Amino acid sequence: MKTLLFPHSFKKIGWTLFPFILIIDIINAIMMHTKLFEQSSGMMHQMYEFLNNRSELFTNIAIIGSIICILLIACSKEEVEDEMITHIRQQALLIALYINSAILIVTSLMFYQLDFLYVMCYNMFTLPLIFMAIYLWKMCQ
Repeated sequence: MKTLLFPHSFKKIGWTLFPFILIIDIINAIMMHTKLFEQSSGMMHQMYEFLNNRSELFTNIAIIGSIICILLIACSKEEVEDEMITHIRQQALLIALYINSAILIVTSLMFYQLDFLYVMCYNMFTLPLIFMAIYLWKMCQ
């Protein structure tokens, strides 16, 4: 049976890039939602000015990098891919879909207007992240 999964070596690439992209995501979220670095001085202020002038590029790097890393980790074959792993992968995907749908319903009742748009931007990542968490948890059991 033909699978559409990446080779196992892609998982290693995804895990290698993930910490760097996570740091970029955290810095991007802090810069978007707070004025923490705006009042700083020295090197922190220079970094703030550099990133603030290139915020669209920085945001795109954060979003695209996150999606690529998550896909490389979640959609790569295991070293030994058998029917049990395929079954676990399918179960994790269904559970992640149910949880993501529940989160979407609850947030659509709680947030409106621009806040809802922010929630939907973060919701892009919830399905693959929940899938990855459930899959890795079930694989460790």
